[in-house]
Amino acid sequence: MMVDRVASTPNLCSETFGIAGARGKTSIAHVLAQVLAVEMPCGLVATVGYGFPGDLKTTRDLFARGLQAVLEGLRLRGARAVAVELSFDALAHSGAQDVRFTHALFTGIDGGDPSETGTSSDRAEALLRLFGSPDLRWAILNLSDPFSTTILKALPAGVAVAGFVADPSAPPGDEVLRACDIRLQAREIVPMPRGLRLRVACETRDAVTEADLVVGLIGAFNATNLVAVLATQLARGVPLERAVRESSRIQGVPGRMECFGGEQTPLVVVDEARTPGALETALVSLRRHGPRRIFTVFGCAGERDPGMRPVMGAIAERQSDVLILADDNPRGECGDTIIANILAGLVDPSPVRVRRQRGLAIRTAIALAGIGDAVLIAGKGHETIQEMGELKVRFSDRAQVVEALREWKEGRH
Repeated sequence: MMVDRVASTPNLCSETFGIAGARGKTSIAHVLAQVLAVEMPCGLVATVGYGFPGDLKTTRDLFARGLQAVLEGLRLRGARAVAVELSFDALAHSGAQDVRFTHALFTGIDGGDPSETGTSSDRAEALLRLFGSPDLRWAILNLSDPFSTTILKALPAGVAVAGFVADPSAPPGDEVLRACDIRLQAREIVPMPRGLRLRVACETRDAVTEADLVVGLIGAFNATNLVAVLATQLARGVPLERAVRESSRIQGVPGRMECFGGEQTPLVVVDEARTPGALETALVSLRRHGPRRIFTVFGCAGERDPGMRPVMGAIAERQSDVLILADDNPRGECGDTIIANILAGLVDPSPVRVRRQRGLAIRTAIALAGIGDAVLIAGKGHETIQEMGELKVRFSDRAQVVEALREWKEGRH
């Protein structure tokens, strides 16, 4: 993703957080920037945009300007810290190697050690270069991932280590634990109708402390992201109780299992899930929070892999109580053909509602839902443009949801 040409200059901010791995980078960067904002202005550079939480410019503009100009712009706007999402491609770019990170966070790699599982050795080398940054003070590592051991062995002298584990059933080995100055583990993760409750334990060389975190985010992946952010706060010297208190107020990443309503209205979740795996993960995660029924609104993008469409249809039928199909970004393809491809994967397409006009589909789902129900709007996430043939029109799932929930409330009074 993200890094362009960056001159080898001193840090533009007093704390610079580099976040790398195969998953969770965007969410962790966004949540970390929110948490740090309690203490000081923290900039954000991620795939959802750059700027400050709640005031982001598009990533496309970032590519035009370059990261150096963006970081300098954030500093001039008052940022004293910045959280930077780093894809593997960005890590391999020479520009990333010139950023003087003070904290490096490793989220994990699906499949384990990249040097041993066929993942490009260049990626492994790029990760290790991040953790060899000249100004690095702390390495924050997902101890559930085997590659953390490789990072630990390669860390320069003087770099402290904060390790985190989000799976209560999978404690790491003693050797890995002994290498950590701080160890943070989720002891319990409890899904609630509109959020998560985590019981976390922090162990240092001197003491063990525990605390409960209740937060309005959903999904097991968000539990992992929260534990990573808490570990980062602990590495900065923030006491666990304070870190938990500050984290309890965070908001979700725009378009990433982002929640709307859910107390005296249906819970509506907007997510960018656009692959079979992502759609199933979103629906399974949502089901664990105990909704009465799940309404799903989704479609598939045009001019993309048509083989995914029936697979996603089958997943949505299996995991939903009510299914409404709509246009995503049909581009140059016929929308009716895309819908037909999705329907081909269903066992019984007769109950499915087809509302190709996406705004109407969203309003229909929310109007049909009641208190205790959940509605998943999948596919477009934080996008604000819909592509239909030669047309590119302004359209936001998130804005449509806000308006539909307003109408839902008015209709009940």
